[in-house]
Amino acid sequence: MQTKALFVLTPVFNRRDFPAACRQVLGYSPLAGVGAAEREMSDAETFLSCLAAFHDEKAPAGFALHLLPHVSYSILVVADDQDMRDILEYCSGMSFVTSNTLARGATAAVISGTLAQWRNAVASGSGRNVEGSVRLGFNNIRRLFSAACLDLWDDYCVSEADDHTLLLEYKPQR
Repeated sequence: MQTKALFVLTPVFNRRDFPAACRQVLGYSPLAGVGAAEREMSDAETFLSCLAAFHDEKAPAGFALHLLPHVSYSILVVADDQDMRDILEYCSGMSFVTSNTLARGATAAVISGTLAQWRNAVASGSGRNVEGSVRLGFNNIRRLFSAACLDLWDDYCVSEADDHTLLLEYKPQR
C-alpha cells in the first residue's frame, strides 16, 4: 500500500486583530514587511514573518527557522503497518493517535507536530538509508507542505533515488 497523507488541521492567522494590537503596543504593524513581499504567503509564513517583526521591526519577511516551533500542523497518514511504525519513529516527539483500518495490514494515524518537527521528520525520513516506501510517504508529506506554500527544505539538495523517490540532503548555504 502506498502511504497517503492529508492535512487535517492547519493554522489560521488572525490578520486583523494581531497587527492592530501590535500597532497599539509597539507603535508599528508587524504586517508591514509581509505587505512589501513580492509573493503571496501562506497564513503560517505570514504569522512567522509577523513574529520575526514583532521581535525586530526590520526583520525580513519569510521563514525564520528558529520560529518554526510556533506553528503546528496535524496530518492524517495511512500506511501499511510496518511503514507506519517507521514513519512514527521518524516523527518521534510528535503527538499521534492511531487506528486500525478496513484494509488489512494498514494503519491510520493523525500525527501532530510543529513546523520544526515536521521539517526534521521529513528530512530524516527522506534520507538515503530510509526504506523506499517510507521515503515515498515522507515525499508525499513534503508535497503537502509545498502545495501549501510551505517549502521548509529550501536549504536541502533534492535528488532522485534509484526507486524514483526523492532524497533530501542538507546543504547549508555559505
